[in-house]
Amino acid sequence: MALLENKISLLQTELSEEKTKNSNLRQTVSNIDRIGSTYVRWGRSTCPGSNSDKVYSGYAAGSSYYHTESKSYFGGPSNTLCLPDDPELSNDTFSYTDSLLYGSEYERNTFVSNSDDEDMPCVVCRMRTASATLMIPGRKSCYSGWNLEYTGLLASGYHAYSPSTYLCVDSHPEYIPSGQEDKNGHLFYVVSYKCGPLPCPPYHDNRIAYCVVCSK
Repeated sequence: MALLENKISLLQTELSEEKTKNSNLRQTVSNIDRIGSTYVRWGRSTCPGSNSDKVYSGYAAGSSYYHTESKSYFGGPSNTLCLPDDPELSNDTFSYTDSLLYGSEYERNTFVSNSDDEDMPCVVCRMRTASATLMIPGRKSCYSGWNLEYTGLLASGYHAYSPSTYLCVDSHPEYIPSGQEDKNGHLFYVVSYKCGPLPCPPYHDNRIAYCVVCSK
């Protein structure tokens, strides 16, 4: 009888340990599912690779390239947004033009042939297996230990226009199918280096700047 009780006690202990292992495993899986990092892929409407999920796709947008009608005003936001292609619109309108969002256009054919005046798409991607993503200006490959998401050309607004942001336009950019002809709005040009305060070498005057988005 005592031997049977000992076996039962041992089985109960083993069962309890298995339950604990299963619980820990479920928690680990749950934690893995919560790991992720997001980034915007400018100039494309799909996410690269099998380890990334599309959060949403849409249109690159920002403030007007010009300083409004008054040449003495230089304000307004400088960052670029990725607007979703399925917006939820309010029923309210505002009669003043204090702050407006314009679609973005590629300027010149430097990004790719026949890209001048085409409208720029974008997509927000989530890396399931990464906890960090970053854009590295001036490179087309990632540092050791980092994974490549996409490469491209560094882009910004024109230096004589409104303030802008630097972003990485994909090396194989797409165009918005329903985009209109040359309407301007929020404009992007390729970026090149200028020697002086920037040491040359390693940089060189007027060379177009690469960029790369990496994850880890």
